[in-house]
Amino acid sequence: MRTSPSRTCLGCRRVRPQAALIRLVRLTSGTVVVDAGRRGAGRGAYVCPDTQCIERGLSRGRLGHAFRKPSEAGPNLGAAVRAAARRVAPGAPLCEVSARAIEDADVDHGEIVVRS
Repeated sequence: MRTSPSRTCLGCRRVRPQAALIRLVRLTSGTVVVDAGRRGAGRGAYVCPDTQCIERGLSRGRLGHAFRKPSEAGPNLGAAVRAAARRVAPGAPLCEVSARAIEDADVDHGEIVVRS
């Protein structure tokens, strides 16, 4: 029996199924964006769709460590993930929104790119 891939959240450091996490990728410019389609090239980092995990993962310099290169979260990266979660499931706690649902959301916040 084959098991599903698991990844570690940048914020809470819990190991979860890959499908339950939001994938982030680093562009060549060093900016980190949401990879909604999960097809972005290169190393990815993962975060739970939970407000506290998003804030912890983006505020503690963990992005540079995860990508093994200097990385910069755009000023609206956390907001883009939270907005997508709210648009998909209004009123639901963010931890109950799956990454697949966020993947299907149409999010564009200026410099924040949701790759599909």
